[in-house]
Amino acid sequence: MDCPVCREPLIVAEREGIELDACPWCHGLWFDAGELALLAETLGRNLSVGEGGAVVAVTTEKPRMCPRCDKAMEKVTMGQSPRVLLDRCSSHGLWFDHGELGSLMGQMAAAPGSHPEAALRFMGETFTAAPSPSPAATGGTAEGVKR
Repeated sequence: MDCPVCREPLIVAEREGIELDACPWCHGLWFDAGELALLAETLGRNLSVGEGGAVVAVTTEKPRMCPRCDKAMEKVTMGQSPRVLLDRCSSHGLWFDHGELGSLMGQMAAAPGSHPEAALRFMGETFTAAPSPSPAATGGTAEGVKR
């Protein structure tokens, strides 16, 4: 699967039963349908802004292609104020640019008995690292990365 931004291969990492598809270059994240709810549950967050709460956005931002089916994704907003602009394939999932997942998770109320630091430990550097230029942008290649 390729990143809808960089067009470089996404890497797959599994943590606590959740499979993350991440771009090592722009630090975007792909969530297959239902994975966002699973992440919220694992982190002890109430997903009141759930996947069904996405509202189609009016924007001039260029559509991106779904990494699963390579069809144009629609732009949607989720969350409260400020709403987070995401890319959604209605058949396959959601794309989060760097920082968007943190913005959305910050709006989710902690479930009773959960510990906020658990979310930070889980998300770690994957969601806080500064974006690196893609090999395409620097003229290199992404050797050793499986598609």
